[in-house]
Amino acid sequence: MTAQTDSMVLLHLLLGSLMLPPLNYLLLALTGWLLQRRRPRLGRSLMLIAGLSAYLLSLPVTAMWLNSWLERYPPLSLAQARTAQAIVVLGGGVKPAPEYAANVLTGAANQRLQYAAWLARQTGLPILVSGGAPLGGEPEAVVMARVLQQSYGLSVRWQEGASRTTLENARYSQALLAKDGIQRVALVTQAWHMPRALPFFTAQGLQVLPASTGYSRYDGQGLVHWLPNGTAIQECHQALRELVGMLYYTIRQQLGS
Repeated sequence: MTAQTDSMVLLHLLLGSLMLPPLNYLLLALTGWLLQRRRPRLGRSLMLIAGLSAYLLSLPVTAMWLNSWLERYPPLSLAQARTAQAIVVLGGGVKPAPEYAANVLTGAANQRLQYAAWLARQTGLPILVSGGAPLGGEPEAVVMARVLQQSYGLSVRWQEGASRTTLENARYSQALLAKDGIQRVALVTQAWHMPRALPFFTAQGLQVLPASTGYSRYDGQGLVHWLPNGTAIQECHQALRELVGMLYYTIRQQLGS
């Protein structure tokens, strides 16, 4: 299968790489190293800042603190969920799996789909899966529908496989739902993603119940939360990426574009 990356998506990925860890503090450390001879104090300071940033952004305590700015919506109760007319679950990424000779969902997407399947079984609501192929290849919606059928024995009613961004998720999903008179939905996405996703859906005239999943939580306490680990690195990166994304859309809205 030939993958063809959308130019807009490629630009966003490039800008994100420059602004976010690990590349931003690697560039900071490189700048400090290059300045050592001409400006030794400044050079050492920049390298120290880069090292400290790398440490802090690998800690569970930092991951939970950053995500606390994003996880604004509490878990959805079943009583609330049953007032919806449909469940909308947003794609969170796919990747090739040679052992299956097919694409599978990433960790974030699996969390969303698992929760959507649980909600569907508890409420009997129909499911819409939303996600295109921003990096080329098979649309996320197709993969999600396949996983729901094969792993959970559930069929989706609607597949939205053209969107490249969260904004397009909202626009294209609403167009599908409107054909069946659906106005009130339970929106399933990561807790850190909900503050950005929900306004896009409400702007389309939908009544949205936030069905957040994937909250940033860690076992243990005290010193354990100050020990670096790979999961914390990933969660810090994702939280910073989302905060930058929210800032981008805020500026874009202010400029009226």
